[in-house]
Amino acid sequence: MPRHPAEQERPDGEAGRRRFGGRALAVVALVAGVVGGVVGGVCVAWLAPDDAGSDGGPVTAGTGMVVGTDAPAAGAPGSVADAAARALPSVVTVEVRGQQGSTGSGVIIRPDGYILTNVHVIAAAANGGGEIVVTRYQDVTQIPAQLVGQDPKTDLAVLRIDAGGQLPAATLGRSSSLRVGTPVIAIGAPLGLSGSVSTGIVSALDRSPSEPSTAGGGSALLTGAIQTDAAINPGSSGGALVDGNGQVVGINTAIGSVPGAPAGDEGQTGNIGVGFAIPIDYARSIADEIIQTGHATHPYLGISATTVTQTDAAATGRAPGALIRDVDPSGPAAAAGLRVGDVVTRIDDAAVSGANQLLETARRHHVGDRVTVQYQRAGRDATAQVTLTEQKN
Repeated sequence: MPRHPAEQERPDGEAGRRRFGGRALAVVALVAGVVGGVVGGVCVAWLAPDDAGSDGGPVTAGTGMVVGTDAPAAGAPGSVADAAARALPSVVTVEVRGQQGSTGSGVIIRPDGYILTNVHVIAAAANGGGEIVVTRYQDVTQIPAQLVGQDPKTDLAVLRIDAGGQLPAATLGRSSSLRVGTPVIAIGAPLGLSGSVSTGIVSALDRSPSEPSTAGGGSALLTGAIQTDAAINPGSSGGALVDGNGQVVGINTAIGSVPGAPAGDEGQTGNIGVGFAIPIDYARSIADEIIQTGHATHPYLGISATTVTQTDAAATGRAPGALIRDVDPSGPAAAAGLRVGDVVTRIDDAAVSGANQLLETARRHHVGDRVTVQYQRAGRDATAQVTLTEQKN
């Protein structure tokens, strides 16, 4: 079952932080030891007399090793290095200090200090259990953060910091422009390693995995998610999924885990090439509403549905789409005349190919919007005008 790439949890507060830091440093120390040995050997080669290469090309050092030229210049337009350079200053590390500490990531979305992250990253602080601090890219200063508002239904939260000036806000792209196979970059603080970058592609769109809920246990449904094989690990939550132009197209939120596989000593598994991000088109709308009002609302159709696939349609004579299996008698769909057994095929200009897309398409609108619902009943096409209301639970 997919799980949070959750914040790196530290259940025993400061002691937990020290223990996690110790493990991280142990890994770094091991790498440093290996690198130190390699660097020593390389220095001998660099300092030895060159046999050739006065023109700056490859040379043969006195040890017989071939030493190449400088690495290709990074940052060419459209390169991973260029996209990462554009986005990295806007990605921050988010830490909750307290008895239930955690570390995750966030994205600066406005120059005046607003940061978008996941609810599960700051859940402990939101429940009165700690203080939130933010660390900017390539900076050691920890800045206190205020929780502006949160929306557990979408696992999105907004923080605000006062850094004494304008901040490098991310450019928010258009997740609706993504296609399967589009190159993307994940940026965050996996395992507390701030400013980490990984690359991959969009593996799929409109996924709806379940993830652990921060409100009373159980699980929540992440609708319309972007699936990617870019490495996402515990601590990447709330970080940025970026396109080739350095624009944020998603908020990293969850990772897949192999059913039955043993978890690590923190109760979490790592990247297996299946990660999920909340599309920025939707996240932007939620964030804006939280900034304006302190909370988010969710448009409600008042129906539940199941998917009619192309195969089902051929076998039953129904149109492919979302088959209504239950209608709230006091909801907006019932008021517009929709019934159990109708198959919704389109909302406004968006085709509806199944139940998840029905929910996702409705969520792209706002409470009070009047939408045109196209549906099929008993083999006949029809339309209804539905005014979306606010979902209460």
